[in-house]
Amino acid sequence: MKAIVTAAVALSVAAFTALPAAAYVYPTAGVSAQEVAAVLRARKLPVEITKDDAGDPMIKSASNDLNWRIYFYDCTAGRCTSIQFSAGFDLDNGMTYAKCNEWNYTKRFSRCALDDEMDPYTRYDIDVAKGYTSESMGYALDTWLLVVPTFSKFIGY
Repeated sequence: MKAIVTAAVALSVAAFTALPAAAYVYPTAGVSAQEVAAVLRARKLPVEITKDDAGDPMIKSASNDLNWRIYFYDCTAGRCTSIQFSAGFDLDNGMTYAKCNEWNYTKRFSRCALDDEMDPYTRYDIDVAKGYTSESMGYALDTWLLVVPTFSKFIGY
């Protein structure tokens, strides 16, 4: 009887640990940099939490040898209602508006913008004000991890 109970407990533990972790529901006031960083760390991505020029949180990270940032907007008491993934590329000769517009016309989940030196950036905005989960954040991150190398290739970086 003891062996049967031990086997049943072992099977129950194995079944429980095989299930994916439940998604964490963020409060409706937005997300914190620490919560977003936890999703990145779970994917084994580098994370440095710092602040932007306005004093809002910012995360520095990288994937595929390409650096990128996550900016936080409309922050109150450490919770922010929107975030923006952003990657900028310093090109020797910059990029044309036409090439940037080609990206914007043909892609759904990010946009191209040019700085004053005509260097391209790609950005992906997420509204997290009215409820968001760690699972949704993971899906957004998955999209971003596809966008960055695709954009890099598109601009010939």
